Amino acid sequence: MKEESRMRRIVLMLWYRPRIGVLATGLIGICLFFFLGVLPRGLQWLSTSHAETKDKTVLDKSKAEDLYMYLGAASCSGSACHGSTTPRTKLRIGQNEFYIWSQKDNHAKGYEVLTKEDSQIIAKNLKIPKPEESDRCLVCHAMSLNPDHQGKLYDVTEGVTCEVCHGPAEKWLGPHISKDFDSQKAGSLGMYNTKNLVMRADKCLECHAGSEGKEVTHELIGAGHPRLTFEIDNYTHAMPPHWLPPKNKKELEWFGTRAWAVGQAAAFRNQIKRLVSSRRTGIGLWPDLAHFDCFACHHAVVDRLHNISEKDKADQTWRNRDYDGKPGRLVLNSPSYAVFRHVANLLSPEEGKDLERLMKAFHEGLTGKGAPPESFNITIRRLSELSEKLLAQVSQYTFTQKSVWSLMISISGDNHRLTASDFQAAEQAVLALASLYDAYVEAVGPMPDSKAVKETIDGLYKEIQSARTFSASDFEETMRKMHKLLSKSNSHTTGPS
Repeated sequence: MKEESRMRRIVLMLWYRPRIGVLATGLIGICLFFFLGVLPRGLQWLSTSHAETKDKTVLDKSKAEDLYMYLGAASCSGSACHGSTTPRTKLRIGQNEFYIWSQKDNHAKGYEVLTKEDSQIIAKNLKIPKPEESDRCLVCHAMSLNPDHQGKLYDVTEGVTCEVCHGPAEKWLGPHISKDFDSQKAGSLGMYNTKNLVMRADKCLECHAGSEGKEVTHELIGAGHPRLTFEIDNYTHAMPPHWLPPKNKKELEWFGTRAWAVGQAAAFRNQIKRLVSSRRTGIGLWPDLAHFDCFACHHAVVDRLHNISEKDKADQTWRNRDYDGKPGRLVLNSPSYAVFRHVANLLSPEEGKDLERLMKAFHEGLTGKGAPPESFNITIRRLSELSEKLLAQVSQYTFTQKSVWSLMISISGDNHRLTASDFQAAEQAVLALASLYDAYVEAVGPMPDSKAVKETIDGLYKEIQSARTFSASDFEETMRKMHKLLSKSNSHTTGPS
């Protein structure tokens, strides 16, 4: 029932959203159907753990690409390996991972979508002759490689394949099926550790939020490419997963919450790193406008030219925004920060305050007034350092019934600030509440007023169908309802934090 409920909500959000019509046709990587989220963990060593620290044995991606061959998805397709059409039970994997990926996972359609009409129009706007042959597109929509790293079964048309997430298989394909395969040394063979939640999130974020060489810039968005969005827990369930959940109860407990929190922390850290990196290189306009809130500029201002209602006025962004600074300035679009700051406050109230202070100083520094450039550089550096620190903390934090309930109350109570930020912040808040709710039900059982809470979350999903039709006033009203429901029953969560 839980999985059916989650999938129903995801369908509400994804399939019927006008703003991602292009996505629903099958894009992965950086465009399409934005619901991917996670990397395969069907191999034996891919059960989860609470300690999500960096695996020092894993090679840097560029080094792995330099050293090893990519063998192609077909090398995993044997029926005795990962190509069974039905799940099996003799091993710790279902052995149907390739089948799920090739038949049900939109990653496999990453290349195909480049041949579709919408992609062709985007390419035309960018003066790209053929998107299916352009490295700018293939870098996330497929596995574009130099010929000397292409194995015999390599096929670029396979889209986002096994090795995009798991690493080049030349050295580990044979050894990884042996009983004595040492997962701790897998990295030295080129295998990427998707067991580690931080590394898993980082891998997803390379395309789903952007990274060096894989940026969805303001130019690309202007040409028609959808804005990127990411939330690892909900997108994992929509993928669909081609791996088995961990059998260890301790590893499974609050896993969805840990995945969500790590994903938010990693997404925020990723954005700050990209800002720092692009500032150092000095290539093009800094910062690229894709980093900022679209609706800080793209909103209707002159309402006297339109006979709009009072309800329409109430939903205009410029009317309900709480400006933390002067209007018209650049406002960082960081939907992960909008909800992650609640996690930061849970981890450490003092560091939560530091995060707020640094974000405010960052925005003030963007105007170029009131502080010398060196001061702005210090702010960015400290923000980057704090984002790294908080990511490490959240990856090892032990969530409980009390802390999860507390997060749901604080996020739902932040309704006005969320809507005053931007649509994507509201979107991330809904995904957060859904993830936390499902994790709570899985770990504890039905919560008080469970039916009403579930119906309210479903209602919130409907309200974030489209940025174009998003009603800030309706969203706030529903969030207030959620907050009231949760606060009313808060007394029962008196367990240890």
